[in-house]
Amino acid sequence: MLDVASGVVQPYTVADDHFDAAERLIGRFAFSLRLRSLDALQLAVALAPKEQGLVDQFVAADKALLDVAALAAFSVVNPEASKQSQTSRKTPS
Repeated sequence: MLDVASGVVQPYTVADDHFDAAERLIGRFAFSLRLRSLDALQLAVALAPKEQGLVDQFVAADKALLDVAALAAFSVVNPEASKQSQTSRKTPS
């Protein structure tokens, strides 16, 4: 909780519109990219501050989730990737 207390990490309330966005993400990517329901909700919550210009990177260790996040125009980072092959990519143009 030290990160929250210091302001480095801020809690974010999950609202109905996040569930709606997650449902849309599942409809688009559940079968083609194997996006799971809670991953979709995590990404949907992250999209709100991204649209406000507050975040530009998405960090996760799940390849399917990172693939969808990249399609949502996030720069993605996989902390489990080795230093040589660390993933930090933008969505293809």
